Amino acid sequence: MKIFKMFALAAVVLFTVACGKDNNNPGTTGGNNTEIAGFDAIEKEWKLISVDGVANDFSVYISFTDGLFFLYQQVYSWDYVLYEGQYTIDGGVLNGTYVDGGSWKTPYTGGVSEDGQYLILKSKEATPVTYKYEACTIPDEVFDEATGTRAIEVVPFL
Repeated sequence: MKIFKMFALAAVVLFTVACGKDNNNPGTTGGNNTEIAGFDAIEKEWKLISVDGVANDFSVYISFTDGLFFLYQQVYSWDYVLYEGQYTIDGGVLNGTYVDGGSWKTPYTGGVSEDGQYLILKSKEATPVTYKYEACTIPDEVFDEATGTRAIEVVPFL
């Protein structure tokens, strides 16, 4: 049963990413035309709300503070999994390295909306994917549930 749920979650993620590709307007948050002001105001907590304009069926939170990031994801697992490391911003490009030395799967362009409510990350891949996050307070139950040990089959979201 657990393996079935893992495959179902993977299928949802693939479906979400495959549907709704609209990369024609990477400079806005999509739908409300809020202008992006760069990564200067990135240091807060964020919740993923859409992938390429489609609401996601999984849960990802990320916090940026003092050059460190804390990523809490419930994507390919039952519980939240915590990944942490350092991030850098160089020439308008956001990049990160996990504490185990691994790099994010791709650097990101984008930024925080001028009103500080949204974070847009556009992957620097052959087929870019745009992730939209909303400013939030990460719920205590996410911290309580998060395991700091990554299972081999659990792939980090970033």
